[in-house]
Amino acid sequence: MCTLEKTPAVETVYTRMQRMNLKQIAVCSPTEGSGTSTLAWVLAQRAALAGQSVLLIEFNLYAPSLHTIAGCDRPEWLPLSGQWQSAVQPYDHADTPNLHLLTCPAISGQSIEFHNPDTLSQFFAECRQQYALVICDTPALLQPREDNIPADIICAASDSTLLNILSGVTTESQVDEANETLKQCGAILAAVVMNDCHTPCLRQELIRETYRFDRWFPKWMPRLRERLNTALLLNQEL
Repeated sequence: MCTLEKTPAVETVYTRMQRMNLKQIAVCSPTEGSGTSTLAWVLAQRAALAGQSVLLIEFNLYAPSLHTIAGCDRPEWLPLSGQWQSAVQPYDHADTPNLHLLTCPAISGQSIEFHNPDTLSQFFAECRQQYALVICDTPALLQPREDNIPADIICAASDSTLLNILSGVTTESQVDEANETLKQCGAILAAVVMNDCHTPCLRQELIRETYRFDRWFPKWMPRLRERLNTALLLNQEL
């Protein structure tokens, strides 16, 4: 079974990152539930599969998930010299021995250091000295919470930002507002990634339409669906 980090879509994003020589990026979305954590996770895995030394940092206090996905702990840490290194955990997987994780701290994440752009900038600079690629999973850009780390501060302190858009869900006004927010905070928008998980492809639409003809062609429609599902042209990632 093909895992997400090995799909053509992820390969396209990763190749673009390589061409742009991105070393430290913040992955953000206008709203919650857009797949930001998943995108950050698969990009970190893809880079690690390529042999890069990768550090994936989770900043979402409201909905932390990295410790569950990776099966690791949530140690406390601060983005200060000598404070965060001991909290880094290696991802225990044979395919990605170069992947390291900083899960979102449950208590110390409320500390003022996480809200200080200068402190975060220095923190990211230290991370880049130790890892070839640093990826940050941030909260929703347009839905700030008092008990969370502001995404715009993380993006402003980062070298570059990837804006993740959920196709068919994220509105044009939300994209414009997110872009304006990034401009105002001084963040560098490197690319926009379209998440098409809720948008059916041509193959799926054609297969769905075949069910309308089951009543008249009950023997032929299952065969047609099988042909459509395996057709090389219809299974190309664009």
